[in-house]
Amino acid sequence: MNDHLILPDPGQPNFCGRCASPLGLTERGGRMRPTCPACGWVYFAKPAFGAAIAIEIDGQIVLVQRKHEPYQGWWMLPAGFVEYEEFAEDTAVREAEEETGLVVTLTGLLGLYHGLSDPRNPSHLAVYAARPIGGEMHPADDALDVRTFAPDALPEKIAFEGQRYALRDWAASAALRADLRLPAPRFLTFLAAGPAAPVLVYTVIENPRGSKARLKYNPQTGVFAPTGRLLPWSAPFHYGWIPHTLSANGSELDIWVVDERPASPGSVIVARPVGILFLESGDHKAVALPAMASHGHVEVAELAQLPEVRRAIEDCYPLRDGEIRNWGDATAARQFILEAQERWLAERGPC
Repeated sequence: MNDHLILPDPGQPNFCGRCASPLGLTERGGRMRPTCPACGWVYFAKPAFGAAIAIEIDGQIVLVQRKHEPYQGWWMLPAGFVEYEEFAEDTAVREAEEETGLVVTLTGLLGLYHGLSDPRNPSHLAVYAARPIGGEMHPADDALDVRTFAPDALPEKIAFEGQRYALRDWAASAALRADLRLPAPRFLTFLAAGPAAPVLVYTVIENPRGSKARLKYNPQTGVFAPTGRLLPWSAPFHYGWIPHTLSANGSELDIWVVDERPASPGSVIVARPVGILFLESGDHKAVALPAMASHGHVEVAELAQLPEVRRAIEDCYPLRDGEIRNWGDATAARQFILEAQERWLAERGPC
């Protein structure tokens, strides 16, 4: 499915990297790519490449706690981006010492993972297995804390999609070696809200664009049924919710999806949050664009770039009683979705 999903390229240039001429768009290799009309230079977007290290000590894994956003305070394997002309193995060993104080030797490759949940860039992650041969474990560089965790006691807040899959594989391998039977790790629940939540989320459509009769999903019957109430407006965009999230009011987090394509109640759209509307009532609304490559707003990273969309949504929430508080950007939307995912896991997640 991810073959058809897109994210704006944060590194796409406007000027040629060779001669500084303004770039145009030309089809190359089946995609529209920035191309220099003067010298012919073509920009090819590339995912980031990172290296992580799974250091095992007495059957437990070493994790570091992130000091900075994104995912500040969450746990992960020591990792970093591979520098130009650097071997991935060297990156892993370097990051281990910089973040944990441990000198390690590599014992194998755990796997190669792909992730879209980092808002800075899609990435590939090579994860190496290792054991310590020196040093003293302590948090350093951009780590708040460093600890070891048993395969049946991994923390719930694991940062980044690729890291979650890597730790899932490590836990399964460690449990097999120790002859343990483990349930699925709780942190995998964070994957249920989307293919790369909170960057890409699933949206279950409840009221399609143009509808006026209020529909609501009944989880007991599995049916989208009319409530008998008319909306005070014709829905300007598709309206629904993000599964496996929980707002402060006890229901799933609502979301508007700006999509001109038709949809039906119960349709699921993979969407990319670009903003959030904060209401005085606390019933806040995320706003997203479809993440499919065929969508017309592939270059839009922030809702502020679409003022007409904001106005259309604002018209749905009258200013009486100060109902509209303010707008948040894409970062605020992603953070709010993460908090809603945490709330769902705490109250309704697996035991």
